[in-house]
Amino acid sequence: MTEFNLKTASQGDMAAQAEQRALISASLDVGGVPAVIQDARCLLQEQPSFLNFRFIRQLVTSLPPEETVLKPWRVALLSSFTIEFIHDSLIAYGFTNGLRIEIYQPGFGLIRQELLNPTSALYQFMPNVTILAIEGEDWLPEIYTTFMDTDPPGQGLGDITTRFQQEIGSLVRTFRNTSTAPLLVHNMAQPRLKRAGVADLSLSDGQSRFVADLNRSLCQVAAEVIDVHLVDYAALVNYFGVRHWYDSRMRLYAKAPIASSMLGHLSQEYMRYFRALGGLNKKCLVVDLDNTLWGGIVGEDGIKGIQLGPNYPGNAFVEFQRVIMDLYRRGVLLAVASKNNPADVDAVFLSHPFMLLRKAHFSALEIHWNPKSDSLKRIATQLNLGLEHMVFADDNPAECDQVRRALPMVTVIQLPRQPEHFAEALCTEGLFDTLGLSAEDLHRGQLYQQRAQAETVRFASDNLEDYYRNLDMQLSLAPVDSASRARTAQLTQKTNQFNLTTIRYGEAELSQRMANPDWLLVTVGVRDRFGDNGIVGVMMAKVGEERLHIDTFLLSCRVIGRTVETAMLAFLFEAAQALGLKALRGRVVPSDKNMPARDLFEKHGFSKLHEDPGGTTSWEFDLSSEPVRRPAWFRMAA
Repeated sequence: MTEFNLKTASQGDMAAQAEQRALISASLDVGGVPAVIQDARCLLQEQPSFLNFRFIRQLVTSLPPEETVLKPWRVALLSSFTIEFIHDSLIAYGFTNGLRIEIYQPGFGLIRQELLNPTSALYQFMPNVTILAIEGEDWLPEIYTTFMDTDPPGQGLGDITTRFQQEIGSLVRTFRNTSTAPLLVHNMAQPRLKRAGVADLSLSDGQSRFVADLNRSLCQVAAEVIDVHLVDYAALVNYFGVRHWYDSRMRLYAKAPIASSMLGHLSQEYMRYFRALGGLNKKCLVVDLDNTLWGGIVGEDGIKGIQLGPNYPGNAFVEFQRVIMDLYRRGVLLAVASKNNPADVDAVFLSHPFMLLRKAHFSALEIHWNPKSDSLKRIATQLNLGLEHMVFADDNPAECDQVRRALPMVTVIQLPRQPEHFAEALCTEGLFDTLGLSAEDLHRGQLYQQRAQAETVRFASDNLEDYYRNLDMQLSLAPVDSASRARTAQLTQKTNQFNLTTIRYGEAELSQRMANPDWLLVTVGVRDRFGDNGIVGVMMAKVGEERLHIDTFLLSCRVIGRTVETAMLAFLFEAAQALGLKALRGRVVPSDKNMPARDLFEKHGFSKLHEDPGGTTSWEFDLSSEPVRRPAWFRMAA
């Protein structure tokens, strides 16, 4: 009877999933791609199965090429082992992250041939990102497989690490000399079997020590070559466990060592990097309060009755708050959307001894009884953020479903029933991950507080000019250098609203331009009476045909509305005139989000030259005309 029940349940689950897939297909015509992405995300959260991966891949294939909701993303996958089976999950998770993934993959074991040949299909593919998926057994059998063949074990293998570092370094530098695409490299997992058993850790030259040395070598290579990033494959294997991660039969039969059930997890790991590189990582976390930041309902249980403190389950909520605090310190904006009495909430924030998060940590608070989707829209407007950059976390399934249906572009995390699993539910996908932490990231919460203070000055001023002068703004313009290169790349990847072309660049591409005297790359910093906003703008322009061609012109939403863009254009006029050029030329590539930037050239007296069927416009300003002047309320930094 038990066997029959299990079989029936399995058949029931399969039937339910089949029905869910049918509903997703049908909803494409009704709700559009954003709604289908939300439904597909829920499907994969419930059952990340081969059938569901394949279904979503087929759905993506059926979408017309001109579908603008999805960002085209070319992935080159070079491996030392068979990994073709990952394609379905990689494309499926790409879809749920707003990417339309195209994969180039040669046969396994062809890493050297592809990287060393400048005319290889890899370079012709022109990937957005390249992955080196390496297993230690394939690359270094002396350490992983034949370790005990030496006498004593490990003897004579001391130069292996040096040779490995030299070879990997040479391959990576060759790739960088040929391609500007970001490169992801797996680090090395510990051996599946310790050949010396428990004695390995007591050996001066044990496998564990060798693998640790190899990974340190990889870190050094990544630090020395621009836009090379390590995928912590070792941590992934350790998290899921060797017995679950590897498939012994397929490893020997088809040189496909990773178990099929684990490929989805590896795809999700890659997504952390794809989101960061493609400007798709999330910027704002919006949380509920009752049964989310604390256990219980403060309006019913009172401040002393809620669960928050050193003992379970209160300590689980403290742990969750600590993880949210870590996100705040990494530059993630925090906000609250709660159906609650504001006075009760204020009492908790002000008086509860175990509250780690305080009101000052939140850039926006919506505490009332209106629908939470309305709260999210108000928060997005207040912070000048797109809804697609927001994550909403709530314990209530009904509230989560309401937000999903009303705002399909918002990523919704329905927290599990047990609070001890909240932290993992929030962090497992790495939705907020970035490739580095800039000074602006570390102080973003404070920067938005400064922005709020500046808005207060705006309301208190009689007119805009008074507002600008009261801000006491100081402008700093500086060439992009090694210190500002990472921040510059980050701004091109993340800035959407005031961005003329929304073209994304990696550090390697920027370095290439920095070395070219025809290119002008400039960062823009703004300081006001409330503090330093850091680097908030980027300009990139190239000299050609007696003109200065603007390639990139962007500005952080924190300083939109302060005429910084006029000061930036004035700088480009001066630079072009100093070079003896005749005109300044630029273009506007419309996107779903860059409406605030589209009239920049028209407002500043440029003449429209052309508009193509897609809406891209090109503009020119004759430098013999009266140029744009820097607004008088800006002081220039020394």
